[in-house]
Amino acid sequence: MKSKIPRKSYVHPNWVSIFEKAGYGDFDDWWKADGELVEEGNFRGKDANSSWSMVHRITLNDGTCVYLKRQQNHYPNNTLLKFFKIPTFAIEWKNFHRMREACIPTMNIVMFGNRKHQGNRQCMIVSENLEGMEEIIKVTEWYAEHGWPPREQRRAILSSILNVVKNAHDHGIIHNALYGRHIYVNIPFVDGKPEFPDKVETCLIDLERAKYPGKNSIKFIKRDLKNMYWGIPHWSNSDRMWFFKQYLGIEKLTPEAKEKARLITGSSKVK
Repeated sequence: MKSKIPRKSYVHPNWVSIFEKAGYGDFDDWWKADGELVEEGNFRGKDANSSWSMVHRITLNDGTCVYLKRQQNHYPNNTLLKFFKIPTFAIEWKNFHRMREACIPTMNIVMFGNRKHQGNRQCMIVSENLEGMEEIIKVTEWYAEHGWPPREQRRAILSSILNVVKNAHDHGIIHNALYGRHIYVNIPFVDGKPEFPDKVETCLIDLERAKYPGKNSIKFIKRDLKNMYWGIPHWSNSDRMWFFKQYLGIEKLTPEAKEKARLITGSSKVK
């Protein structure tokens, strides 16, 4: 059965007039938009026009910042999706709604476009700027260099991340790219230092690789928790172990938990 491509266009009602006033009234306006490149383009194929995907930061005329993700003929490695030419951003659009239904905080997509133009499949997403939030990897890198906050604050950060990740896994959703640059927390940098909030909040971005292996899948640990372990390398072992035990809902490591820990660390020394 042929996979369905999401509806070809959508603009959030609250953003229609904002985009029109800024000169972005249709697909072509966004496709030709000029902005600040924030992620190096991903190019595949025999030339630069065969398959590509990139991200730009766009500042509207009222000073509002949004992120524009554009791609052309860019499909996932999955054989079936590639055969039916389903763009990775169309998959992200679907995953965005799936996560919202499960109350998993993510970036807010306010425009989606998908079309076939002159033989090319073009797809794009516009999302709101994550105001007051920062990549967890940048926060932990700063702490590692300048000194870590008290344990209470460290655990507050980990608890916030844990709640979001565990909620996704409880709904049978695996993020599949759970690296430090894809986890945002509301700890912005003010005068060059991270400013700790009254309550830590977390959201996830880059949803195109999310999948649905079903509840209790070992992939949650083998992929998501392993990606976190290696993708945020600055946490102390005690903080990492605290997170792991909280995730499993245990106070002490059992033989089964130790086996799962070895899947994450790749080490036989977990005791």
